[in-house]
Amino acid sequence: MHALALTIVLFVAQQAPAKPAPLPTVAGKWNVSLEMQSGTASPTLELTQEGEKVGGFYQGRYGKFALTGTLKGKALQFTFTMSAEGTEVVMKFRGDVSTDFQTIKGTAELGEMGEAAFTAKRADK
Repeated sequence: MHALALTIVLFVAQQAPAKPAPLPTVAGKWNVSLEMQSGTASPTLELTQEGEKVGGFYQGRYGKFALTGTLKGKALQFTFTMSAEGTEVVMKFRGDVSTDFQTIKGTAELGEMGEAAFTAKRADK
């Protein structure tokens, strides 16, 4: 009798649908190191994600600016327009998210300020 009950329990357990693991996301706070010709900046990102759509905010020396972008696989891109000392500058970031979704590494086009390399790490919670 016990063998039959054990067999039924094991069979039912095998038939129960497993919940898929949640997909990794870039949502959350990030500390950025932006290496420019003029020096290093340390802005932050607050990212949200819905499917492949990425939104949120970039906050740095000149304030906080809304951003929009995409995450396709591990390729992240986002843009925002920043007002720096009275000049509008379109900032374009492209990077690759690490396999564990804890770091991002890439390049940024900073309008007339040229290009920069950036790295980002998840902020401690």
